[in-house]
Amino acid sequence: MKIVHLVISGLFAIMLWWQYPVLASEEIEFKTYMNSWNENIEKASRYLKEAEAEFKRGDELQGCVKQRQAAKYGIKGTESLIKAFEISESTSDLSNIQSGLDKWKELRDFC
Repeated sequence: MKIVHLVISGLFAIMLWWQYPVLASEEIEFKTYMNSWNENIEKASRYLKEAEAEFKRGDELQGCVKQRQAAKYGIKGTESLIKAFEISESTSDLSNIQSGLDKWKELRDFC
């Protein structure tokens, strides 16, 4: 009976040991994508504010340049968010995020 218990315990330990690196790498990858989302969305927001200021000053060329930069970072950030959701297997409500990605692409192509 002790041998069976030892074998089962050993198999369980091997299973945990085998799964740990996968879980750890997924967690690291998830955090990397979330950091990318946060950094890029912050940049996108900053460029959008700058674009708005340029448009208010009447400089459409610089406004469009800033708007395209905002869209570039918005797209990159949103794509990272989608990847993070896929890693965490929270893909049930990706439609809203996909809509956001489409809006960024429209904003990029508007000017």
